[in-house]
Amino acid sequence: MGNNLTKQFLVRVLIICILIFTVSHKTLIAQITVNRNSVTLFDSIPEYYKSAASNLRMMFMDRSVGANIYEGITCLSYPHSSAPNHCKRYQHGGNPSYPVDPSEVYWNGTWDCSNWSYQFWPVGCENWNHKVECFIDYVEQRIDSFDVVGFQFSYLEVAAGSTIADPVNGFFGTGQSGTANRYLQFQNSHPDKKVIWFTSSLARAIGTPESESFNNQLRNFAQSNEIILFDVADILSHTPWDSPCYDNRDGVAYSYGNNSENHPDDSLDIPAICPEYTTEPEGGHLGAISAGKIRVAKAFWVLMARIAGWSGTVTAVEENVYEPKEFDLNQNYPNPFNPTTKIRFSIPNLGTGLALSVLKVYDILGNEVAALVDEYKPAGTYEVNFDASHLSSGIYFYRLQAGAFVETKKMILLK
Repeated sequence: MGNNLTKQFLVRVLIICILIFTVSHKTLIAQITVNRNSVTLFDSIPEYYKSAASNLRMMFMDRSVGANIYEGITCLSYPHSSAPNHCKRYQHGGNPSYPVDPSEVYWNGTWDCSNWSYQFWPVGCENWNHKVECFIDYVEQRIDSFDVVGFQFSYLEVAAGSTIADPVNGFFGTGQSGTANRYLQFQNSHPDKKVIWFTSSLARAIGTPESESFNNQLRNFAQSNEIILFDVADILSHTPWDSPCYDNRDGVAYSYGNNSENHPDDSLDIPAICPEYTTEPEGGHLGAISAGKIRVAKAFWVLMARIAGWSGTVTAVEENVYEPKEFDLNQNYPNPFNPTTKIRFSIPNLGTGLALSVLKVYDILGNEVAALVDEYKPAGTYEVNFDASHLSSGIYFYRLQAGAFVETKKMILLK
């Protein structure tokens, strides 16, 4: 009797160790970066992850460029044929030298963003070093209303003379003004939420050493920390054909309406918003022409699909080919959930006919709480529902074993 209990205890400990190691290993590689190279993935977002992303409750905070970005996101919610004209302007009204291909402002289908929102900064949050606390104060009062949150620094906060990139007093600084760690602390205090880190918006005149330094600091920070990075600056500082764009201190005259600039060339090439995306000689708003806001909106959909669990790669399943080429266990959706969630997995053609597939759910102690699948299955992609009405709130693990393939993922039940 005693030996049997000891064996059962050791088996449970072993299962827990395997589960924790597997989940921890997955977590270590969970960092997501979406930049200019991600825009082309928009057309490849699988329907499953498009729906999952749409169902996430998202809010981001910004100044007026954020409003432009959200306007672009809203554009995609219309069929292209009936979208407002401001969504489809590919010709540059200020200078015919800066048109883009009409395909840049085209999209297929409709992209429901009704669960996503944009919020302008509350009063009293004007300075960059107030932004993190202002954002946290706003979100904490409404934390249960969101699954995904984030904020962006405006190009005004990275203008010449800003201290945002200062090694001591900047956002990543070592002094008391450094607020990156505070933002990271907020992220870590809400493991059931996803927190987005944005590089700054840019303008034609900003391009500055401050903007370049800050955005590079954030990119480096993303490489060494588990964060979700939306690199708006990288997207807006490259043309659709991937040529870099630099600030307007280049000796090239430009005018639009009653506004113009003709700054002498300062021999510095600092990344700035491309003239293909804004008509402003000095600023960087995305409203008058459409390519910039639509390009960022498409990238944002890629970001949200990645957050919803998409790998960001186009596999056989994601191309709707009937037979997957590899095993895959997706993150359950929704997660956290109450009380039901969906789990999707794929079985490739093993060349040996059917594969014994076992999908089970365990609690934190390693106890089996549900057997969702335990049968031979042909190659294909499957989706099962898990009803946890009878279970208590907490962390659970689901484990797929099919042939020699074994994978475990974590999910959170919140009642």
